[in-house]
Amino acid sequence: MTGKRNFLLKLFFCLAITLGACGLQPESTPQPENSDNGFVRPTETPIPWVTIPADVVTTLTPTVTMQPIGGSLQGRIAFQSDRDGSLEIYVMNADGSNVSRLTNNPAVDVFPAWSPDGNRIAFASDRGGFPDIYLVNPDGTNLQRLTNSASADVTPAWSNTADELAFVSNRDGNDEIYSISINTGATQRITNDSSADYFPSWSADGEWIVFTTDRDINPEIYKVRRDGSELTRLTDDPGDDSNPAWSPDGTRIVFTSNRNGFYEVYTMDTNGGNVTKVTDARSLLDEPNWSPDSRAITFSSSKDGQKEIYVITADGIAENRLTNLPAADFYPDWSPQISFLDVPIAAPTGAPEGVCINSDDPTYGYTPQNPIRIGYDPRGGHENELSAAAEEVDCLPWLLGPQGQELEITLVQELTVDSALICEVTVNYPGKNTPDLMYFDIYNYEQPRAPIGYLCGSPVEYLKSITEALY
Repeated sequence: MTGKRNFLLKLFFCLAITLGACGLQPESTPQPENSDNGFVRPTETPIPWVTIPADVVTTLTPTVTMQPIGGSLQGRIAFQSDRDGSLEIYVMNADGSNVSRLTNNPAVDVFPAWSPDGNRIAFASDRGGFPDIYLVNPDGTNLQRLTNSASADVTPAWSNTADELAFVSNRDGNDEIYSISINTGATQRITNDSSADYFPSWSADGEWIVFTTDRDINPEIYKVRRDGSELTRLTDDPGDDSNPAWSPDGTRIVFTSNRNGFYEVYTMDTNGGNVTKVTDARSLLDEPNWSPDSRAITFSSSKDGQKEIYVITADGIAENRLTNLPAADFYPDWSPQISFLDVPIAAPTGAPEGVCINSDDPTYGYTPQNPIRIGYDPRGGHENELSAAAEEVDCLPWLLGPQGQELEITLVQELTVDSALICEVTVNYPGKNTPDLMYFDIYNYEQPRAPIGYLCGSPVEYLKSITEALY
């Protein structure tokens, strides 16, 4: 297992394990000046870098006491929250009323994104073992899995035609932007750089994708054609510019920046000009997104203590706080112009108790070629000691028998399979006549699942195992 952890995995599992201990702003990755790092761009013709001067910023000065927004708010806002114990997807009216829970699973459900027709919400979840993109109806029904890879697929963004999604994945080694057809599942890699590219947002006409990248030492905002051509740099500032979102009317891009010392909300023209500072909260502001009429912006902020969701007019004059609970509510995404909910949506039935999930693959954990990939050696002082074969080894402390029995696990041998170290163990429990032979991989990590015939056990032990593997 490599020791390198890229931004994407850190972001996702920060949400899963240490919510609040780390921010959602990207990390800068220093690069030598004038170095291309040997990358190959997705087009054959080299794309010239755009040299632009530092941004000239116009500041909208909000009134000392912000006036509330009137009754012109439209649509609904999807967001993620831990208000019920785990990170789930919720939706509410744009005035904060009728908050409704759409997902109910012990996995991490994050990064909601409305389709432009309002018929579906895309989000990322690790309920299948690793972060993938899922689709769900706005009432929480018809859950569908869109991607299925042993990588982190996150932050979905819809095209204007509702038949294609952009998303970020590390499936080819580092964080890049891809697109996927909703109908066929065909994927296309859009960016190809040795740095990390993330937070994509599609233009209103579907021709461009704006995104954040750390290819210039500190995070800046770029746009690129949907086929990967015409890479264009939009911001050039010593501060971190991130979280871009294209307005529905196609005229502006909202983003966050700490160029004045705090992460505030800014807007700019689609060519990078006319940068305007909208907020002056002097606090961490994140994940801005537009109203369907492009006249207001929703964002999350901890300026009043706990992370909550707000709406501000694009001119910075009026603001509403939409959530107010002792929980973290963040990553809001505004729907198109659809009707308000008259009453809250009934909460979905919860997934089975436990933190981990059960595999539906009959070979998972039972063959050296399909082991439990836990990514670390849990045997303590027993590493590489075959003498431990006669002793009980607590290799899989988060597993239980089918009726919750404590397991008796004994190391049989260590195997090398495809350059990975695989441990073969016997697994038994009270009432079982013949032990099972099972295998786990101490080098490679994929969020572990319970093999068929076994149950997920202690949530504490399970999270300890994930933490050990990741950090």
